[in-house]
Amino acid sequence: MPVVDLRLVPAAAACWVAATVLVAAPGSVVTGVAVAAALVLLVVLGVPHGLGAVRGQVLLVACTLLVLAATVTVQGAARSGGLVGEMLTSGDVGCLRGVVASEVVPLRSGAQGDRYRVTVRVTSVATTVDAGDVRGPARATVLVLGGPELLDLAYGATVDLPATLGATDAGDTRAALAFVEDDPSSLTACRVRVVEPPGPLGRAVNAIRADFLDVTADLSPQARGLVPGVAIGDTSRLPPDLDEAMLATSLTHVTAVSGSHFAILAAAVLGLCTVLSAPRWVRVAVAGVVMAGFVLLVHPEPSVLRAAVMCAVALFAILLGRPSQSMAALCVTVLVLLLVDPWMSRSFGFVLSVLATAGLVVGTAPVTRWLERFVPRWAALAVAVPLAAQLACAPVVVLLDPSVSLYAVPANLLAAPALVPATVLGVLGALLAPWAPAVSLLLATGAGWATAWIALVAEVFADVPGARLPWLPGPAGAWLLAGVTAAGVALVAVRPVEVLSSRLSRARRSRADRSRGAPSWRSDDGTRDVERAARHAGARAALRPVLPAVRCVALLLVAVLVLAVVRPAWLGDLVRRTGGLEVPWAEDWVVASCDVGQGDATLVRTSPGHALLIDVGPQDGGVGDCLDALGVEHLDLLVLTHFHADHVGGLQEALQGRTVTGALVSPVAEPADQERATMRTLVDAGIPVRVAGPDLQGTLPGGGGPDGGDVRWSVLWPATGAGLGANDGSVALDVRAQGLRLVGLGDLETSGQAGVRAVLEAGPDEPVDVVKVAHHGSATQDRALAGLLAPRVALVSSGAGNTYGHPTVDALDLYRSVGAAVVRTDLCGTVGLVVRGDDVLVAGSCL
Repeated sequence: MPVVDLRLVPAAAACWVAATVLVAAPGSVVTGVAVAAALVLLVVLGVPHGLGAVRGQVLLVACTLLVLAATVTVQGAARSGGLVGEMLTSGDVGCLRGVVASEVVPLRSGAQGDRYRVTVRVTSVATTVDAGDVRGPARATVLVLGGPELLDLAYGATVDLPATLGATDAGDTRAALAFVEDDPSSLTACRVRVVEPPGPLGRAVNAIRADFLDVTADLSPQARGLVPGVAIGDTSRLPPDLDEAMLATSLTHVTAVSGSHFAILAAAVLGLCTVLSAPRWVRVAVAGVVMAGFVLLVHPEPSVLRAAVMCAVALFAILLGRPSQSMAALCVTVLVLLLVDPWMSRSFGFVLSVLATAGLVVGTAPVTRWLERFVPRWAALAVAVPLAAQLACAPVVVLLDPSVSLYAVPANLLAAPALVPATVLGVLGALLAPWAPAVSLLLATGAGWATAWIALVAEVFADVPGARLPWLPGPAGAWLLAGVTAAGVALVAVRPVEVLSSRLSRARRSRADRSRGAPSWRSDDGTRDVERAARHAGARAALRPVLPAVRCVALLLVAVLVLAVVRPAWLGDLVRRTGGLEVPWAEDWVVASCDVGQGDATLVRTSPGHALLIDVGPQDGGVGDCLDALGVEHLDLLVLTHFHADHVGGLQEALQGRTVTGALVSPVAEPADQERATMRTLVDAGIPVRVAGPDLQGTLPGGGGPDGGDVRWSVLWPATGAGLGANDGSVALDVRAQGLRLVGLGDLETSGQAGVRAVLEAGPDEPVDVVKVAHHGSATQDRALAGLLAPRVALVSSGAGNTYGHPTVDALDLYRSVGAAVVRTDLCGTVGLVVRGDDVLVAGSCL
């Protein structure tokens, strides 16, 4: 059995963990790690014979951390320093010049029209200083968001972009978000334009990709999407339903070019060279050139770079005539890539690629041996490969999609054979597309036959009941799945009960033997005493009948734990009323307040299936279930009043399965980490974002009320974000829909509520029907504002039994004193308001 070389694992693991932490850490932490690594290095070098066998490991880890800290320091300063840092701080428009580093990707259409994103490596920045333009060098990768003007930017071209910059998380692979400005009047002659086209090699690659997309344009829908995806990594034409099916069955790696594609091409090239009797150095050279060309063709994404560097290490080993050591090659790859770009440690593509490879290298053999108990070796090996990769990747996958694919292993097992011809024929077709379109079409058609099987497998398994088990989202879900996976592996492989019982039995007999003066289990020559061994075997045989029952109980306990934590929807249907609503609702509800616990989530219905949503409640608050129960499939406007977790924590849940036209956020970016995470989520979802300000207003298409009228909204507060805390920076909104006027007060405190009162007093005297009471009904309420509003209904959103004392008796009495009917989510659950003539009725169930 081949031995897995693990000598580089400590250094690679330390480098990865440290990079993940340091790229988001302050400079003092980076300096501390560097000093600690240097001290360890000096101490170990000063003791030539210390530490024994682990001396080399300690030296390598210390050197790795020292180099990593230096890289993070230098690159971190370049990312956020100079004019880029000034633009991030000031919010001024600048002229970014850089190289396009990705294809232009379409986002969802919104109120501002079609939107697109593209990654650009900025090389210089021009800003206006003292009425003049100043250009300085820069080194930062930014994610550019703009309109159709971005479509003319070819990969590899040098471009100019007038934009403002927004901050990203400190550990993000991109240094900033760049929002293209339509009218950069403060800059001289800066517009979205191509300064210099790509070089000859870049133009050739772009031509191959474009021509291959043209060749495959008339193929079947699945082939039109999958063949370019497999061959060149372009998924822009993948049908949404097929994309969803591949996600449900963990087949997205088919179009995310990585190790399997490189392995297929390398095997094909090396096999052809062997048939032609080419010498070893020729085989390695040809394979290396092909792999380098393939990297250029599919673009150097993190997963592609991981596969390419590992392939280069393997080819170098072949050149030297050394045996294959996949784990050592993987560790070298991790070290090289992370020491060059530490921010890659947080790329999901890189993480999944490394974990899948590690799972295959470490897990395939033991899984195969275990499966051989039940099936022939060839079948065991076939199942072990996708199973090992799936077990390694699953805890990270749930961070992207909080569900577990139950049929991933059989789906991958069936789809894998088709990937080989699809990749080989697809790549050949792409290379011939500019020069022989007819031959390229023939090859693409053949590849399409192979991808048809992949599509069929994905669609069939995705339609099987229970294809995706809902899972706890976020890091907690990842740790839970990792724990469940480890427990399962221990139950079937380590057999802890049997091992423990064996050791206990041995210990008891050893003590008894010593008390009698009997000889030990081993004789002088080191052989096991036959009689003692026979007794031990008898003990194991006696326990064997109960082991299946013990394992079943352990698995049942794990299953109960999973169900208790995950709470899948189908389980909820067994223990609560369907939809989470206590009573049937009228379909023409106008306003609803979702029961999300201690948080806010208020809806205004604009038309059937459409709504305006104000806040999304805390994480796991159930806003998604509420929206589903109310039939809301599209959010015409998403308003996030401020960035506290009880108002934005449920953002992922609210977005899942829904389209969003646009978002409106508070100008107060506090807390900073929560603001960055929220903006990142909105941007990644392709949602146009506007910052609330005075006199900002809009109209949403209606059609859901008796008069079919539009829904009008306007911002009452804040007038500016300067000097305000997060609560007083809450967006206060005035909404008029279907005969009702609602005023939402977010978490406004004293100064914020006074500001809203001043705005309302300066405007026309119009009645207010509904008020979303400020700050969950806290004691901080402006009595004059409540009297001015004098609503018919006061909605109070708070969690049952919360520790804040919300809502307070004073707040409830205040709104009752001005004639309002107080409706509370902590007592009523999710509640809604329905208009019947001149009456406003409550839908829901109140205690």
